[in-house]
Amino acid sequence: INFSPEDTSKTFVYNLDVALAKAGIETYIDHHLHKGTTELGPELLEAIEEAHISIIVFSKNYTESSWCLNELQKIMECRTNHGQLAVPVFYDVDVRISTIS
Repeated sequence: INFSPEDTSKTFVYNLDVALAKAGIETYIDHHLHKGTTELGPELLEAIEEAHISIIVFSKNYTESSWCLNELQKIMECRTNHGQLAVPVFYDVDVRISTIS
């Protein structure tokens, strides 16, 4: 589960993780704080590469985190190269779809 801990770790992501575990779905959550660093660690890279599904929780501060964006980049690489499913979830953000006339 890719998320900004600032917005969601003690609320939505925690509850999502518990619900998935109860359903028998194994998850990986990187619980380390990554202030001041943007390089993804080998354990996290391996977890992303081995995942069948990645859940990306977009929240208010998600795009402010270079760490989240680097994880997202790796997830999208795995989606393109290995067919990994990437599931976006929008948490407490205003998502508007506009059409161009």
